Amino acid sequence: MNLLLKVVFLSTAFALTTACAVNYPAPSAPLTIKSVVELPDELAETSGLFCEQSGMFSLNDSGNAPVIYRVNYQGEIVERTPLALTNKDWEAITADADAFYIADVGNNKGKREQVEIHKVNRANVNNIETITLKYAGNDATNNIPYAHDFDSEAMVKFDNKLLLFSKSWRTGITHIYQVNEAERVQIISPFASIEGLPGVVTGVDFDQHQKRFVVTGYKSDPFGNFSTFMAQVSKDFTLLDVWPLEHYKQVEGVCVDSQGLYWFSEEATEGRKASLSSASIKR
Repeated sequence: MNLLLKVVFLSTAFALTTACAVNYPAPSAPLTIKSVVELPDELAETSGLFCEQSGMFSLNDSGNAPVIYRVNYQGEIVERTPLALTNKDWEAITADADAFYIADVGNNKGKREQVEIHKVNRANVNNIETITLKYAGNDATNNIPYAHDFDSEAMVKFDNKLLLFSKSWRTGITHIYQVNEAERVQIISPFASIEGLPGVVTGVDFDQHQKRFVVTGYKSDPFGNFSTFMAQVSKDFTLLDVWPLEHYKQVEGVCVDSQGLYWFSEEATEGRKASLSSASIKR
């Protein structure tokens, strides 16, 4: 590790010495973990989740095979769909009736000048459109790794809009971007933001039952300490509730099933296998 990265990591560690003791606001209703299962090793780097009636879809992040995995609610892989793409750093998956949307947007180190979203036709997965995104104000030559806001790991198709939620390392303010599916190359600027979240956002879905967004994320330090959370956010991006996800580490994806149950996936970390969990909120 070079001197600059050491300084950045040590500074981050100093700033996050309370990462495992975040003071969460008291939620208005309890969150109950209903089930936890280990995911197969093939999904050790699970990095996104999308729920449907018959199960859910996930994928792995940077450097892994370009495959969409269909997973049942017991955590078993039931189908693999390889795609004619390169997995630079896949971080999220969402879908509508016609297409899967794969967010190749991982940019922890801040060195990507542009990122991509792949729109994959569900009836013919060889029919793929790629949307290239550039963040307004992004200067990749000057970004400090893990200390910039030009990163993202969360995406949702909501109200016929494709929304990207930032992973804001520097400010902690989550920026919301809308992606124009008709424009192949575009510069995106945030149209809304979320303040008050106790860490960076790594997953998002929209809860049709409660009419609000659900997000997951964490605060972490370079020594493997995580303080992981789930939160609900209103349709106008106001923070409503936050729950700690105790004993979890790198939670990467979240989705809501047809019954209103919340599912979230956790990437494997040292001493922990990748996992799939469900949770409910009793109001």
